[in-house]
Amino acid sequence: MQPLEADDPAIIGPYTLVARLGAGGMGRVYLARSAGGRTVAVKVVRADLADNPDFRDRFRREVAAAQSVSGAYTAPVVDADRDSATPWLATAYVLGPSLSEAVSSYGPLPEATVRALGAVLAEALGAIHDTGLIHRDLKPSNVLLAADGPRVIDFGIARALDGAGAALTSTGVVVGSPGFMSPEQASGKKVGPEGDVFSLGSVLAFAATGHGPFGQESAASLLYRVVHEPADLDTVPQSLREAIGACLAKDPADRPTPAQLLQLLAPDGAAALLQGGWLPGQVASGIAQHAARVMELETPAPIARPAAPVDPRTGQNAPAPENGTVVLNGASAVDAGSAGDGTVVLGTGATGGATGATPPPGPVAPHVTPAPEPAPAPSRRKVLYGAVGAAAVVAAGGGVALALSAGGSPKSKKKQSSSDSGPGTPAPQPSRAPGVAPTPIWTYQANQKVDSPPVVQANHLMVADESLVALDPRSGAKQWTGPTIPTLYQQSPFGYGGGFVVTLPSNANETIAGFDLDSGGQKWAVRAPDQYSLHQLLGINEQAAFVVAEKYPLDGKGQVVVTDNPEQIVVAVDIHTRKLLWEQQRNVKAGDGQNVLGFANAKYLVYTNDANNVVVRDTTTGAQLWSQDYGLQGFPNPSMPLLGDGTVYLDGNQVFGYGLDKGDKRMSAPKQGNLGYSNLGYRNGVVYGTLGLGTLLALDAHNGSQLWTSDVQLSLDSSPIVVVQDTIFCSVATASGGAALGAFDRTNGHLLWTFTDGGASDAHWWCATDGTLLYTAHDNHVYALPAR
Repeated sequence: MQPLEADDPAIIGPYTLVARLGAGGMGRVYLARSAGGRTVAVKVVRADLADNPDFRDRFRREVAAAQSVSGAYTAPVVDADRDSATPWLATAYVLGPSLSEAVSSYGPLPEATVRALGAVLAEALGAIHDTGLIHRDLKPSNVLLAADGPRVIDFGIARALDGAGAALTSTGVVVGSPGFMSPEQASGKKVGPEGDVFSLGSVLAFAATGHGPFGQESAASLLYRVVHEPADLDTVPQSLREAIGACLAKDPADRPTPAQLLQLLAPDGAAALLQGGWLPGQVASGIAQHAARVMELETPAPIARPAAPVDPRTGQNAPAPENGTVVLNGASAVDAGSAGDGTVVLGTGATGGATGATPPPGPVAPHVTPAPEPAPAPSRRKVLYGAVGAAAVVAAGGGVALALSAGGSPKSKKKQSSSDSGPGTPAPQPSRAPGVAPTPIWTYQANQKVDSPPVVQANHLMVADESLVALDPRSGAKQWTGPTIPTLYQQSPFGYGGGFVVTLPSNANETIAGFDLDSGGQKWAVRAPDQYSLHQLLGINEQAAFVVAEKYPLDGKGQVVVTDNPEQIVVAVDIHTRKLLWEQQRNVKAGDGQNVLGFANAKYLVYTNDANNVVVRDTTTGAQLWSQDYGLQGFPNPSMPLLGDGTVYLDGNQVFGYGLDKGDKRMSAPKQGNLGYSNLGYRNGVVYGTLGLGTLLALDAHNGSQLWTSDVQLSLDSSPIVVVQDTIFCSVATASGGAALGAFDRTNGHLLWTFTDGGASDAHWWCATDGTLLYTAHDNHVYALPAR
């Protein structure tokens, strides 16, 4: 990331430019923000390409196609101007380093990370290919490593460059990167989806070894080896060689499809490999510094500009390929760099010599979002907010179980939201004395009391205000306002998956509705049959929403018979086709098991009930895989299951850990008199929790032994623990009888500071994280706080 220069435009379309992100074969890329505060990456097309009619035609088609890609692991195209003098497109900004940056800074990635990377990229390529696009330039710099999984960028646009040869050479061109091209692409032959799979194999080999599978020499040498020599996989971990080797088959027909590769790398789905922290600790630890840098660039310093207007396409220099782009004509070649990651344009015309490459930008500090911490969902409270409408979200990248219930308290007097037109510049974070709480980076004022934790999902921070509101996690700016939240009887639960925000409103229509994640607009709604009474959204994955329901019998005329003992069931509804996938009977006694909390991932639906019973079902069929009794018998509220590294942790008078796949008992923490464990959190093999109201503690996640305890006065209705990097956050009691937010050292439990805002003394401190910042809601305010 670099400052803007004098020849850079101040505004592109509706976006104010903030900084330079780099350059590529198509043009310059900028960090920018919309008037509402949304952060995007804007790519501005080079002047020579913009003046080429063939390129413009292809660019229009490719942008339209790219906008149709809705995969979870792609950076979507959110805006574009295809017809102006300076064409541009904007994609969602991903806070994370490119794969090439991460490997350059920290070395090869571990086997588990590479496996997750491969599974997710296979899923992303599948989504791209489903729209009829071919990436054609998949390489380490086009893969960004975000907290909740990698993202593919620049998909579909490379094909627009393929027909722009007149702007680059005297004949047709082929675009790609020499160390990551497929043999057919390097030979100038027709490229299909199989070419992307070959590039994916090269990318994974690079991630695992620190270099491409065909060496690190000149572009010409790399291209020869790609076409004629086998890949060098000797230093690739043995467990990955079969999958990577299959991708690198010379014959396109011998390569697996993205779906086959996904099955080979992740039989339980890509999301399963992102749980428990998929990025190495070294990569994850760089996020705080980069987040601060992004904040500082919210309002760029004024730049001295020429008095006369400057064409943003050309500036002061003649157009030339940028950022490691190399043009090869005939047999001439120039070195493509040791990483083999520069874009190479191949031509056969005789235009003289090779055009010199503009050097790539200097080293950029990796902008990393570490894996979201396992943020436990709601603990037991006097009022069971979860049983009246909690949606547990297992966030990819950290095995995070977050629960979101809507605000159920009476609406307070409306206040003007300070974020309606976007917040001001984030508060600077000066050095502060030990024990002093940080200044919030931003503050959002809600229109009513926020009585549920915020939830981070795909560059949105969801807050249950009077309506569901999406904020920009980095600036606090309001992105959109979604459905109104009912306050009577049940609260409206929300789940996230398949590109939708899914809600089960508490109304007579018994309707499940899906809302667009990027706009908040309703995309679909499906009403349950009359004999079904839908009660609670348990969870959602990329395929289905899982709902606790009741089923009433029908009489001989097909009319619903109202009875005091309807059948207790759980159902799965396909969120893409809106059809009922399955229904399964719940084995609960009358009056028991009505209150339920849970979550879903790609393979498992996990939930507990008020009979202190945990159940795990297959998400595809609904079949019960296992069940266990646990905890405080007779306690009326269920424990929110917490997932960490394939183990389900449950609190009560003991802490139990059960294997997610088979239900085998893996750990237990002993009873401590009449005190109960609660508020569980997880990170890196350690379970954190509270014991009674006077102890914060850390348990070995494998054997249940205590690692440390800390005496602290917890608030009566303490919130679940959230771990952000090396800090634990939970609510503590104040001398006046209220509650404050407490920050504790994760290694020893020492209190670092407390934060309070003068809000209602009985209001909860609800916390969530994206692994970078802490987001906390208290009374009618939401804050973003540094992690330390």
